Amino acid sequence: MSQARDDMYARAMPGAGWLGFAGIMLILVGFFNVIDGIAAISGSKYLVNQLLFANLDAWGWFFLIWGVLQICAGFAVIAGASWAAVVGVVSAFFNAIAQLSWLNVNPWWATIAIVIDVMIIYGLLVYGGQRQRA
Repeated sequence: MSQARDDMYARAMPGAGWLGFAGIMLILVGFFNVIDGIAAISGSKYLVNQLLFANLDAWGWFFLIWGVLQICAGFAVIAGASWAAVVGVVSAFFNAIAQLSWLNVNPWWATIAIVIDVMIIYGLLVYGGQRQRA
């Protein structure tokens, strides 16, 4: 029994750690976006309405829906779905762009979210296709 487990770990796919990281970070950023979206929609005093364009309510709905999409993509990346890497890269890319408009409202979180999105994109672009080859 332990020999089979040792063989499984010995044949671990290169980049599996990056894929796991990308999946977990997609889920985490998705939950943060859902929380920010709910805070914006509910008119919370936590957020300041000084956006680049549109209004806080519109961006709240965007981040709520986008967060749910990222959570689903993160779970799919972890599960090994072949489409998940593409959806994950696209959602992380557009989330990084959207965070630029959010920068004046919450500068620290927006900067951190952009860095996390770049790391997700790296992990999925470099190692996302190796699941099909493994």
